[in-house]
Amino acid sequence: MDGHLTSQYNSSMEGGDIDRDRIIDGHLLPDEYFCPICRCLLWNPCSCASCQHLFCQKCIHTWLEYSKSDKTCPFRCQSYDERRCPPLFHSLLSRVKIQCRNASFGCSEVLAYDSLERHENVECKYLTRTCPECMKLILVSEFTEHIQVPGNCMPCPIRCTICQSFIEKTEFRNHFNECYMNRLNTMFEQFVTLQSRTTEQQEIFPLTTEQRNMQLLQTMLNAFNTFEEQRQNSRLPTNLLGINMIRQARERGCVPY
Repeated sequence: MDGHLTSQYNSSMEGGDIDRDRIIDGHLLPDEYFCPICRCLLWNPCSCASCQHLFCQKCIHTWLEYSKSDKTCPFRCQSYDERRCPPLFHSLLSRVKIQCRNASFGCSEVLAYDSLERHENVECKYLTRTCPECMKLILVSEFTEHIQVPGNCMPCPIRCTICQSFIEKTEFRNHFNECYMNRLNTMFEQFVTLQSRTTEQQEIFPLTTEQRNMQLLQTMLNAFNTFEEQRQNSRLPTNLLGINMIRQARERGCVPY
């Protein structure tokens, strides 16, 4: 197994990605038990020291890795400072009962939160790994074949956060570069139009040249900041299902819950 494949294999052994359907009485669990980034049950949770929102450790570290410019928390707390999960909340998580992820392959075990990771990665009779390309569970005995044999693995499409289209992974880089330039051109055209309208309004509502330029500059900066955030989010892994909701909530000036 080559180095790249080994890296994919090892990274897929992490726990987590537990949705409500796998949780016994999952419909009764409040939203606070779920990570706002991946929308799954909190796994190895940690919190932001400022807003005290809890995240999966894996999710928040991924978020920070792809937000290298500012290192802010998803809820815009400046300079994210990590704190461990409060012991009381971890005690509540430990009471959650979860079906083994390998149920579709034949496993009927239901495990406590703290026992799940060892069972799924070591003890289960139907050991699987999540393919990092197509995000499907694959039996360990078939994993190498799945990765190496052409046609077995179909990578998940990636959504462009600029135009909202789903693009095949092999075509995404070219698509995004083109989409990025098209949006920049559109922004420039809008800026020119706004500048023209501002000049017309100057005759009705007199402003100093400095005030007019500041208004135009602020409008342009606001548009560019929103656009740059879209660009950053397009780099995030597509299995972080809550990214869209967080971004929309931030644009509205609120949080998801």
